[in-house]
Amino acid sequence: MENDIRTPLPEQDTIEAFYHAVRLTRPLLRHVTASVDSGARAHGVTVSQRAVLEALYEGGAMTGPKLVEVLALKRQFVFRMLAETDRKGFTARAPNPRRARAYLHSLTEKGRDALAAIRADELAALKAFAASMPPRDIAAWNSVQKQLAAFFAERVRSQTSDDNDDGD
Repeated sequence: MENDIRTPLPEQDTIEAFYHAVRLTRPLLRHVTASVDSGARAHGVTVSQRAVLEALYEGGAMTGPKLVEVLALKRQFVFRMLAETDRKGFTARAPNPRRARAYLHSLTEKGRDALAAIRADELAALKAFAASMPPRDIAAWNSVQKQLAAFFAERVRSQTSDDNDDGD
């Protein structure tokens, strides 16, 4: 029997449906990443470098450790991406006035222009898909995604702290 969207699912069916939806994020992430990478490369940027550019665009100039925190990625990886974006002229580093031996990383005009072009391409690609979706569905999906991200981030923090607890 097909379930009408207005008919509540039994709890176990709801949990299974939710679990299935979470499982779909893996192929979704893989396909989104490949698509974004392909589009970004047309502008001389990899998907990883794009993440750095977007974080600096949204957060302004920041230190490397702050960027590691914002992106929730490994330190070495983020610093490698910063070195690459610096080398390509998309980002620049300047002395940090608060710390003599630290740097602030920021977007250059070239980096802002590249990110703007990449985002314009991505938004144009999403426009056709979004037209077929009711705004309330998009809002609900955003809400669930934010809550899932927070749930799993907390779960990882909890698991990591449990792993570091030696039981004493």
